[in-house]
Amino acid sequence: MSKPIASIFATRLKAARDMRGLSQRALGGLVSESKSNGSVRINRYEQGVNRADMDTAAALAEALGVPLAYLFAEKDDQAELLLAFAKLPSGDRAKLVALAKQMAEKRDCKGGKSG
Repeated sequence: MSKPIASIFATRLKAARDMRGLSQRALGGLVSESKSNGSVRINRYEQGVNRADMDTAAALAEALGVPLAYLFAEKDDQAELLLAFAKLPSGDRAKLVALAKQMAEKRDCKGGKSG
C-alpha cells in the first residue's frame, strides 16, 4: 500500500462528492441530523483530520451513490472499474467477472505479475 488508507479515503470521498455536485454541507445534511455539523465532519474527513467509522463510510457511500469499496480503492483504475461495475446490470456483471477471471488465469499461467 503506497498511501495511508485515511488519505485514500479522503481523496475518494472528495472525488465522489465532486462527481455528484454536492457541497460538503449538502453531503453532511444527507448523513447527519445537522447540516452545519455535517459540513464540518465532511471537511474533516476530506482533510484526513478525522476518520470515518465503517458505518459512517457506508452511509457516505450510499448518499454518494458509489460502492463502499470505491472509497477505499488504492489505485485510480480500481476506483474507475468499481464505479463502472456498479452501473452494470447483474448479467453484465457476471460476464465481466468471468472475463476478468479468465484474463487473470491466463496471466497466472504465463507467470505474469499483477499490478
